[in-house]
Amino acid sequence: MSPRAIVGARSLVMRIGHAAMVQAYEVGRMASVAATVPLNLFRGGSNPGYGAPQGVRATAARPVLLVHGFGGTKSSWSRIARSLSDRGLTFDAVTYPPFGTSVEQLADRLAVEVDRMLSHTGADKVHLVGHSLGGVVIAQALTNCRLTGKVDTVVTLGAPFGGSPWAHALPFGALVRALREGSPLLRRLASAPAPDGVRWLAFTAALDMVVPGVRSVPPHPEVETVTVGGVGHLGMLLSEGVAGRIVAALAA
Repeated sequence: MSPRAIVGARSLVMRIGHAAMVQAYEVGRMASVAATVPLNLFRGGSNPGYGAPQGVRATAARPVLLVHGFGGTKSSWSRIARSLSDRGLTFDAVTYPPFGTSVEQLADRLAVEVDRMLSHTGADKVHLVGHSLGGVVIAQALTNCRLTGKVDTVVTLGAPFGGSPWAHALPFGALVRALREGSPLLRRLASAPAPDGVRWLAFTAALDMVVPGVRSVPPHPEVETVTVGGVGHLGMLLSEGVAGRIVAALAA
């Protein structure tokens, strides 16, 4: 084997090894999320150790509202929240239980939270950031005229606009059923017009096995898509590069 072939083989093995490590981490984290779902159900999905509102400071920048994914908590945003706080941005996080509700109900609640944040800060618009299911909730909320003219930028990370294969492995709950490919909700969102005057930044992870490929890209041509290498579905939340890109976009 030639030296060039040996170097190429070593590089391939290293890439495969890294991808395997990322996937092992993702599987472990998904198992952890699944194990804590019953606890989050009884606690209403809240995390008392992560108070709200967060990062409230005197700033001219528009406030940020974070919406976590299925089975998550406010602490899911710890890395990104730290970057927002370091930049002096006002932010808060919406939390919800994994069962006993629907995407439509969560979207209605999000609209209420947007009004609350605008009233609290005196801002004219908010930025919305959603991970996984949280991104779908944001998309649903934007179909409601209640948010017209109130949203500046939307950032979604691994949101299953094209459905998630994992949703078929969990045959329970309205939230999970809504995330299956071709569900009535996802079909409605796919046919909904792009929200006027809203910038949309969609992150997709190259190693995402929960929402693989272009499933995390909204069907609107105006959306700016960012593909992140070397991380998976949950790893995006811990990525310094992702956090930096989000903060740069929202602080612009």
